[in-house]
Amino acid sequence: MRDAPFLLARVHLPFERATPFLYRRFGDNVGAMDGSIFSFQRAGEPVNAYAWWETLTPEVIGRGRHGVIRIVPKTPDFWTHLKPGTSLAMTPEDLHAQVTQSLMENQA
Repeated sequence: MRDAPFLLARVHLPFERATPFLYRRFGDNVGAMDGSIFSFQRAGEPVNAYAWWETLTPEVIGRGRHGVIRIVPKTPDFWTHLKPGTSLAMTPEDLHAQVTQSLMENQA
């Protein structure tokens, strides 16, 4: 999964949220089906697309804090139009994220 195309997004964990923190790391008890559905607009139409994600910076995002997540789409073609500033809804987490880096190949 580390070699797959990915994009980066900034996410906020609201202070009033019951979950005290947000943490997910590829390989840490995250199986092939432990992704999320992300909703966004494509050509004026709503799209629901499956992707895996992990917290990146900081590794653990606490209540009321912001952090960056790496998103690895299952179908990258659905994501190629997303530019920095695009809003994403994450389900079932009921969170929102904003793209900070467009889809790219992993250079690491």
